[in-house]
Amino acid sequence: MHPLDPFGFGRPGFERHARFFRAEEDKASLSGLVVAITGANGGLGMAASMALAARGATVFMLCRDRKRGEAAAAQVRGDVRVAVLDVARRESRAALVLPELDVLVHNAGALHANREEVEGLETTVATHVVGPYLLSRRLQSRHSIWVSSGGGLTQKLDVAATFDPPLPFDGVKAYARCKRAQLVLARRLGHSVMHPGWADTGGVSGSLPAFHRLTRSILRSPAQGADTIVWLAAQRPPPPPNFWFDRQIVAENPLPWTRAAAGEEDRLMERLEGFLDREG
Repeated sequence: MHPLDPFGFGRPGFERHARFFRAEEDKASLSGLVVAITGANGGLGMAASMALAARGATVFMLCRDRKRGEAAAAQVRGDVRVAVLDVARRESRAALVLPELDVLVHNAGALHANREEVEGLETTVATHVVGPYLLSRRLQSRHSIWVSSGGGLTQKLDVAATFDPPLPFDGVKAYARCKRAQLVLARRLGHSVMHPGWADTGGVSGSLPAFHRLTRSILRSPAQGADTIVWLAAQRPPPPPNFWFDRQIVAENPLPWTRAAAGEEDRLMERLEGFLDREG
């Protein structure tokens, strides 16, 4: 296991780490691989769609808005198809019809400035944790990849605060708690989870404008941020479940005080399993 490079989140770090990538791994045909990517009409999702389709994979771009999804798909060369999905909504998940998947990428997400709810759940946890969990249980892909965030590494798993963020609502903390929950959830389900580094996407510029202004000169391109998604999706057979950053396994708890309290991971899984009966 490699230590997480604290100075490697930006573009210079990616370029430094990429010197150790094996070039032959990026040339193999992915013909026959069937991949679905949530939140695929922009940012990391669109970059991953482009890279996978260019190598011959069939890519289902799962987007909340069909028009935006089709506009994005028109920019992708290869076998791409658009399907409508709002991962936070039960009816939308139930209506999704896909063939058997080799890879499911949980990429959809948003950071909200104000507390909102969807179907009785705070929107951040519905979008990042509950919805993806239920989608994974329904689709049963051979390999699932969760796109997490460095923010999650600053938080200790707190199930109560994740599902019911304390007031006053702090959207950044709510997002980070959900990203920590994703790390735990992916591991418990036997899935891969990755950290994209700091990438220059619309989500970053729109949700964290001050951070974007300070760091934009060193931000990764969306393609660099999506590189490990593509690399993981291309591995045959799928790699063992781990936390990945720039194609290397890294520690889930680089800050030792963020380790979960005894029983907290079990409480998260029990809470999520309680949603299965409602899914129908």
